[in-house]
Amino acid sequence: MERAARNTRRQIARVGQVALLLTACATIQDPPGGPPDFDPPMILSVTPDSGTVVEDFDDEIQVQFSEVIDERSGSGLQNLVTLSPRPEELDVSWKRSRVTIKPEGGWRDSIVYQLTLLPGFADLRNNRLDSGRTVVFSTGGDIPETSIAGTVLDWEQGSAAPRALVEAILLPDSLIFFAMADSVGDFEVRYLNPGSYLLVTTIDQNNNLQRDYREVFDSITVNLDSTISRAMWAFAHDTVGPRISEVSEIDSITIKVDFGQMLVPGEPFDDVIQVFELPDTTLVETVAVWNQVTYDSVRTEEAVRDSIRQAAVADSIRAEEAADTAVAEGADAEVSAGVDTSAAAVADSIVEGLLQVVDSAGQVMEDSAAADTSRAMLLLMERPQLSASWYVRLASGMAPGGRYFITATAENLTGAIAESQGVLVLPEPVDTTQVPADTT
Repeated sequence: MERAARNTRRQIARVGQVALLLTACATIQDPPGGPPDFDPPMILSVTPDSGTVVEDFDDEIQVQFSEVIDERSGSGLQNLVTLSPRPEELDVSWKRSRVTIKPEGGWRDSIVYQLTLLPGFADLRNNRLDSGRTVVFSTGGDIPETSIAGTVLDWEQGSAAPRALVEAILLPDSLIFFAMADSVGDFEVRYLNPGSYLLVTTIDQNNNLQRDYREVFDSITVNLDSTISRAMWAFAHDTVGPRISEVSEIDSITIKVDFGQMLVPGEPFDDVIQVFELPDTTLVETVAVWNQVTYDSVRTEEAVRDSIRQAAVADSIRAEEAADTAVAEGADAEVSAGVDTSAAAVADSIVEGLLQVVDSAGQVMEDSAAADTSRAMLLLMERPQLSASWYVRLASGMAPGGRYFITATAENLTGAIAESQGVLVLPEPVDTTQVPADTT
């Protein structure tokens, strides 16, 4: 009995211990050592400090934070640090509350460096710093008050290029100083040593701070003394000429020819495109070859003429109907004299209609200008609009169901020329004379 009682007491004690452990595991408590921390880490100091000159510098940049940093911040601390000029490799090391930075190969003498600490540094509780800091220091000589500024434009899209990559490459050393354009395409690269630079601006589609193959860019060589401002027009630099990608019918006398690249601005010559009717390859006479801007202008002019013509016809019909009504009601001479059906009345109607169209177009232009008067839009007005299409106007209408062979010789923005071909097949005419069979 005594042994059985001892066993029972032991079992009860074990059950109590298990229950206590389960209760402890189910209760989530704050880490020991104080109240919960919801504040992000703060940057206490950066050595060297901004604005200093440190000759013969061979140490690491040291960034001291107010608490321990999570080394996985921003998917890796390497992604939260940039250094200009850009080194081939940048060593970013983590030492609890301190981050150290040094370029592979060390620091170069008499160079102004810009270190940028991006937002995203987090502590062990994932409280993230939502602001950054830029530190500028020199490894020899004063920090110059120089800058290369400007605006990056996506010439192909006809718009500003926000977040474009801007690289100022020192010649002949090939040191790459870089910056990013802001949300409206404006940029400024500051504190550069006077000298010759190759300025390259790239629409960085994958945001890797590199100019990759097929990304559109612009470049120019500048000699920097104090300050320089340039507008940069990014476009694709293809070494192979443009080729036809699609041919389509606009109407019975107009063919649209699309190319795989943007074409050199300006009016194309009439002999750059030839149209042959198949199967006999009979040459079809062309009246004109237009770029996109000219075609849009022609279409607008044709629309205005159609509007005026329709208004004139409608006014003439109303005048005749009014005269007939007046005669039918016996007003004869008096009323007829009051209804002006002369050519002057029709002409006045035409002029009035034209003025309405012009006023409407002018109002649209004013509204557009008022909506966006930014530097980028003003710059875009200085260069022709780019297009990857030509429009061919034929002397006579194309036959329904016909097939046409088109050859074109086109030039892209870098001066590369290519000859290519395309085929246009028109739909067969619909036979409206057939009567549906009786299915009853």
